[in-house]
Amino acid sequence: MPSYWYEVEIGDVADVVAGGTPKAGDKSNFAEPGTSIAWLTPADLSGYKQKYISHGSRDLSQKGLDLSSAKLMPEGALLFSSRAPIGYVAIAANPISTNQGFKNFIFTDCVDSSFAYYYLRSIRGLAESRGTGTTFKEISGATAKKLPFILVPLAEQKQIAAKLDELLAQVDTLKTRLDAIPAILKRFRQSVLAAAVSGRLTEEWRETAVITCSTKDLLDEIEKRRLVAWNKECERVGRKRKYKGPAEGDMDELHRIPSSWAWASVDRLSSKVVDGVHKKPQYQSNGVPFVTVKNLTAGSGISFDNVNYISEEDHSEYYKRANPETGDILISKDGTLGVVRQIRTNIEFSIFVSVALVKPVYTDMSDYLELAFSSLPVQAQMVGVGTGLQHIHLTDLRQDMIPVPPLEEQTEIVRRVEQLFTFADQIEQRVIIAQSRVNHLTQSILAKAFRGELTAEWREQNADLITGENSAESLLESIKAKLVKMKPVKQGRARKKVST
Repeated sequence: MPSYWYEVEIGDVADVVAGGTPKAGDKSNFAEPGTSIAWLTPADLSGYKQKYISHGSRDLSQKGLDLSSAKLMPEGALLFSSRAPIGYVAIAANPISTNQGFKNFIFTDCVDSSFAYYYLRSIRGLAESRGTGTTFKEISGATAKKLPFILVPLAEQKQIAAKLDELLAQVDTLKTRLDAIPAILKRFRQSVLAAAVSGRLTEEWRETAVITCSTKDLLDEIEKRRLVAWNKECERVGRKRKYKGPAEGDMDELHRIPSSWAWASVDRLSSKVVDGVHKKPQYQSNGVPFVTVKNLTAGSGISFDNVNYISEEDHSEYYKRANPETGDILISKDGTLGVVRQIRTNIEFSIFVSVALVKPVYTDMSDYLELAFSSLPVQAQMVGVGTGLQHIHLTDLRQDMIPVPPLEEQTEIVRRVEQLFTFADQIEQRVIIAQSRVNHLTQSILAKAFRGELTAEWREQNADLITGENSAESLLESIKAKLVKMKPVKQGRARKKVST
């Protein structure tokens, strides 16, 4: 840093004041925010992005202030959290008190509040490193007084603060724009799926495409295979059942599809639609994976990283009812509704009641069915019922309607969707990288500011504002004199501003 800047301890240039809390069990110690004496806890600064703060989530009553060690900080005081966590900082926009989770710094008018605010933000990591404690880290009043502070001529302090206001506002704008992109990409993906299941995505393709098997022929073939699959299932479980034709859904209010397409119920396209075991099994340290909703929501596929295990005996029993296999579709049906995952693994597992299993008759349709189930037009049919925890009834799921194109068009739809999704994924990865860089940019700019790099040119043009009576050395002497004259902060009384 510039040679004429001074590195001092905060206790040399500021009054360090702790806060306090009255008895929490006495409601009369507190008041609604904005109605009495402003009071902060570190939680009030969690996620808080403004420089100034006027009050927290609740105020203290005069009684609460009088019966606690809380003290009223003057407007312009720096409020610095000293535990849970260390390093949140804001400037008091008005007289305000804090709980004991703060070490507050009252500077004289020789230190610009904005300059001190940005400096304290820049040393958060250092402050955290000096915290002690087992339950949670905390810095004591003595430690807070020994935190370093850089004393800069007052005119340059104001210049640094103004530069940081400008640059960090630009960083915040950039961060806001980057943070908005994932939601835009989510809407883009849903738009792609909506176009896919409405026929818009392959509208031009259909004009020249050669279709070898119509949708009607496909559905007729599915019906034949469904009967065969029914008989095989009866043999698998050792129980003969009369064949049950597919449930048909409501054709009202379905969106328009190409004339070469057809609507078909989930039941019509499936050999089985069931959910998993209805009782919670006995878990063990290893064995057969037992998949619940959490394993469908922990990423883009089926996650086995945090899976529970059941015994081979339990699995054999549960597998008679629900036998998930490669190409089948899993759908979350309890709590978090409508998460869709195609099984792309040969790992054998069982499922809980919160997960529905859809076994496509035609496994060549699995890729298309996965994206169709994920589209908003089909998701809108998966209406949850019940008070509190929502559920999708299997009866309703079987009757949900799927737009079915010919197989050749299904393949083309899947290809185009994957291509567009890959494009979106690439953008998303670039955004993640950019967000990481932007998150580091703030600290980089702060570091430059307190090395003197942001004001190098300004100093060359304004030598008279940083030398002589305006120098940091003279400023330090003035601060020491004013600190001697400053009266101790009295409980319940606002700090008077020091005049020069």
